[in-house]
Amino acid sequence: MSNESYRICQNCGTVNLNRDYCENCGNIININLKRRLEREKKNKEKLASIKVKEKNDITLFFENAKVHENIFIRYISRFFYSIWIVVLAIGSFLALVFGYIAA
Repeated sequence: MSNESYRICQNCGTVNLNRDYCENCGNIININLKRRLEREKKNKEKLASIKVKEKNDITLFFENAKVHENIFIRYISRFFYSIWIVVLAIGSFLALVFGYIAA
């Protein structure tokens, strides 16, 4: 018994033997390959959208203020940004502890 697979191209109707792409028009005729390529494309898009995630307003405010032309505003913003980072760290730690206790 041989492993021959005949596939008909949905685009042009050509019958292809043991091929993933149509020899006449070049379209994908292997359904498994087509689904795998679509899945990989969706995963790449999802990763790209995660990377483009927007920063929150407070972080943007502090980042803009840290490069302000007035030195007084720069140092004040760096001071409060440091406090903001400490608050986030403490909040993250408490969330970890409460999550561990709850589980």
